[in-house]
Amino acid sequence: YSVSHDLRAPLRHVAGFSDKLARHLGDAADEKSRHYMEVISSSARRMASLIDDLLVYSRLGRSALRLQAVDMQSLVSETRAILDSNVQSENTGHRVDWHIAPLPVLVADENMMRQLWMNLLGNAVKYSTKREVARIEVTYTPMADGGHQFSVRDNGAGFDMEYSAKLFGVFQRLHKASEYPGTGIGLASV
Repeated sequence: YSVSHDLRAPLRHVAGFSDKLARHLGDAADEKSRHYMEVISSSARRMASLIDDLLVYSRLGRSALRLQAVDMQSLVSETRAILDSNVQSENTGHRVDWHIAPLPVLVADENMMRQLWMNLLGNAVKYSTKREVARIEVTYTPMADGGHQFSVRDNGAGFDMEYSAKLFGVFQRLHKASEYPGTGIGLASV
């Protein structure tokens, strides 16, 4: 908590004083000044988002696993409902066509699995927004060694396989932030 507070407090000051300056100047601010204040505010918001994501990422590695029976079908359905709701509220005409195979009940940490599905499926939706209809497929394969393989496939922007090892690192992005929002932490937590 204290690290979070220590990192956020200066950002609140930056954003707060930028807003105060904008109100103080009002109509007297020229276009360039308004642009500078908007850059300051948006940069402070982006940094706050990065801090939030880093804190989530750091907690994943430190928290003790709470193993229990987890219904993957239910978790994926919950995640899908949240993402569908987000897509509808954005009102862009973008649709998602989901194809979800039957998924098992596994012994796992439910919160970690929920975060995993939100990150994987959220990325599939995000990187498919330029398609009129996004097609997202979730499959499951039981492995011979007793392991479990889940796959998420979409018709989104894709990436060059040459950079696939980089994809799961913290702050690693294969597309410009201006093209697709995000901090570059989501897949690192998977």
